[in-house]
Amino acid sequence: RRNGVPYSANAVMTEFFDRLDVPNGDALLVVTAEIVDPEFLATPYWTSTQFKRQNDQSGWAPTPCASR
Repeated sequence: RRNGVPYSANAVMTEFFDRLDVPNGDALLVVTAEIVDPEFLATPYWTSTQFKRQNDQSGWAPTPCASR
């Protein structure tokens, strides 16, 4: 990331993708990343992002790409 944690050529990133079904019927996607870099980080750096599935296509309005 820009303006994020510095990293060296020895950095290793591992991503985990988890799909969770919650009791109310929703579905979640959790993307977790672990960054290990012995040069810049004393301990592994973890970050996660959560996405909630929409039940309909109300937020989906694709448009065709155009080049000029």
